[in-house]
Amino acid sequence: MNQILHIFKKDARRHWPEILISLTLLALFTRRELHFWLEGNGSLDVKSLIISQVTKIISPILVAFWAFLIVRVVQTDSLVGDRQWWITKPYEWTKLLFAKLLFILVFISIPLVSVQLLLLHYSGFSALPNFVGVLLMQINPLLLLILFSLTLACLTRNLGQALLAAGVALVAMITASWLTSQFTGDSIRESSKFSQTLQSFLTFGPLLFTPIWQFARRKTWASRGALLFSFAAATLISILPSGNHLEQSHPLVAMKDAPVQFVVPPIPESKGDQGAWPNYSSTIPITIPVNVSGVAQGTMVFLDELDITSDSPQDSRWSRGWSRAYAQIWPEAQREDLTYAVKHKEYEETKSKPLNLHIQLLLSEYQETDSRTLLVSPGPFQDNYLGICRVHPFSPSTIECFKPFQAPAYIARFDAPNSPCASVSKTFNGTPANRDVAYSWQPPRDEFLPQSGLNPIVETALNFNSVSRIPDSNATSRSSYGFAVLCTGAEIRLSRPVLKRQFRIQLDLPNTRLQDLVRGLPTGASGGMAVGL
Repeated sequence: MNQILHIFKKDARRHWPEILISLTLLALFTRRELHFWLEGNGSLDVKSLIISQVTKIISPILVAFWAFLIVRVVQTDSLVGDRQWWITKPYEWTKLLFAKLLFILVFISIPLVSVQLLLLHYSGFSALPNFVGVLLMQINPLLLLILFSLTLACLTRNLGQALLAAGVALVAMITASWLTSQFTGDSIRESSKFSQTLQSFLTFGPLLFTPIWQFARRKTWASRGALLFSFAAATLISILPSGNHLEQSHPLVAMKDAPVQFVVPPIPESKGDQGAWPNYSSTIPITIPVNVSGVAQGTMVFLDELDITSDSPQDSRWSRGWSRAYAQIWPEAQREDLTYAVKHKEYEETKSKPLNLHIQLLLSEYQETDSRTLLVSPGPFQDNYLGICRVHPFSPSTIECFKPFQAPAYIARFDAPNSPCASVSKTFNGTPANRDVAYSWQPPRDEFLPQSGLNPIVETALNFNSVSRIPDSNATSRSSYGFAVLCTGAEIRLSRPVLKRQFRIQLDLPNTRLQDLVRGLPTGASGGMAVGL
């Protein structure tokens, strides 16, 4: 123990300037994260907004400096080479390792935990009941930062080598991501649990074992080789086809048995070439409008992924496989637009050819449970489930809340026509106020650990959006329905969503040309494209 304390005090004396900078940055981070809006009156303070935007860079600077501090402390007694003075001293590797870990604990972990407890107390939450949650927060991302920095410091001789190795690691991760996209395309794949577990072990396991092995044996090249081998193996597993489990987890059901009904209305023929998208765009979006109905009250159907193909593989070369959709289908909904990105080059070859399209949708049905009424109060108000909330002073269609560790899962329904807000404001910033039912939701999380981040307070925004209706002759877009305007006394039905089932359905669209599904480039757009719905 005396040797551990001796090394610890030596490192503290040598690196006191870095320790002071670290604590200063942590103090600035603390000031940045204080929830001042509880005391605000909703007025727009330009100076405060500018300062708030500038100070957002404090968090990444703090994390980067912690990594720098860890590298510096470990490299004080470098593990690379055989000519370091400490090798001739009676240092035991276990005590040297524990001395470095003690330094990290005293000057990084304990100050951070103290700040997190302070933020909890300042935000109106008791620190003691949430102490275990604060400790769990140290697992991610702080533990990952410490392991990465330790590994980097153990395998490099000095700070220059460490920076070079960090750059190489960044390039390697970008290359691995690029290789994965080249081999798998942009399709969404769901691998088996065994494959995911093996890939995670090969990615993060070496970060745990390499520092221990290096402290114990100082076999630098062997450690570097093992680390590169594990990373290459993890990349190879992500590239190799392991089967797509999306279709197994979402069994195909007949349309009549589905909790939501889809009908594709007649698709009008395009007048000329609507696909005026730039040649450098690698994809072109096609849009298929569908009428929806049949969603039962108290439920919601979420569209996770969609895939569009044609009869033959030759005619389906433009398809990119499963793609994200993220569409919420509520009981009052009438219309959704299925947007799918196709390969530009193949689209040009087949755009005027009549195709029999097959649209597969991966959906999840959620059931409302524990429903109750949430009454909107003036100023900040407390809710046992959502935390501390208020109506956003600059966006009356949003309720912002915060609570410790995790954003709660919820389904919130606002019946605008039957609320007292209908007579409060007919317009908001010149846009007609919403006169329809509006919803907001947050899906349930499976993770046991708190959400990633340094601040234990997690903010949630309940953004109320009107349901999608079939446009009439005077409404050309969803935006014509206006904003939901919340006010004091408004009643919101708040429920907890529970996953009821996952399923897959197929829609057939015979004798359809791709060019009839392409809308022109939006005015002012530059040709960028994102898959979405």
